[in-house]
Amino acid sequence: MNNKELITELARSLDLPKEKISALLDATAKAMAEELSKGNSVNMQGFGVFESRRKDERVSVNPRTKIRTLIPPKQVVVFKPSNSLKDKVKQSNLHE
Repeated sequence: MNNKELITELARSLDLPKEKISALLDATAKAMAEELSKGNSVNMQGFGVFESRRKDERVSVNPRTKIRTLIPPKQVVVFKPSNSLKDKVKQSNLHE
């Protein structure tokens, strides 16, 4: 599902205009990005937790040339799904 499909589905299920749904999703993404950039986590109950984590520097090896390269430390976003989301996905796999 892409962004346009999500907006269409939410507009249909909530009986709201697509423009309002689009603005809401944009504001949500902006607020989440702001919190994650501060190093805070974003907990969406029943869905999961988005967290900002620091990855330490590491050495990478190009398999073709065998040249070693130092990759600098960086911040990454990780997602931990809630148990209810995991269960829902697990149940959907049983019906295939």
